[in-house]
Amino acid sequence: MKKIIFSLFVITSLVACESKTEKTANTIPTNAVGYDLDSSENINTAKKALDAGVNSDSAAFIAIYADTTVIYDNMNKQTIYDNMKMSAFFKSKGITMKLEKINAIWESVNFKADEIGVSNFVSLYADVSFTKETKKVIVRMNGVFAFKNGKIVREWDTYDSAPIMDLMK
Repeated sequence: MKKIIFSLFVITSLVACESKTEKTANTIPTNAVGYDLDSSENINTAKKALDAGVNSDSAAFIAIYADTTVIYDNMNKQTIYDNMKMSAFFKSKGITMKLEKINAIWESVNFKADEIGVSNFVSLYADVSFTKETKKVIVRMNGVFAFKNGKIVREWDTYDSAPIMDLMK
């Protein structure tokens, strides 16, 4: 009988000492302006846009962007059609582009839309190689894509263009 009581005591003690995990909902601070995602359809679309751009796939590129999209390529304001001309220009100079690696990518979802109704922005850092004959340079690019109704409506790209210009010499 003592063994049974002792066994029940041990079992009860173990159950009582077992750590309990409570599931809680994510809380967002009251002063937050939004939240970030590490995967989304907009992130997939931004990857497709980058891929279409470096591969000069104008049909895929145009399908991803709104007709009125403005692209700021190193602060130069362009239409999507002007931007695609850059790929043709590189080809005419014997330069090929390749997406080497996406180093970081995420989507920021803002609770309040901006002046053109955008609240979803995908940001990325990527390494893109530019090759001419035996010379190859890798350029780190930063891109931000503004999304509205599943289409890119604004894009901001920044990168060091000096290594690319050296290839054209």
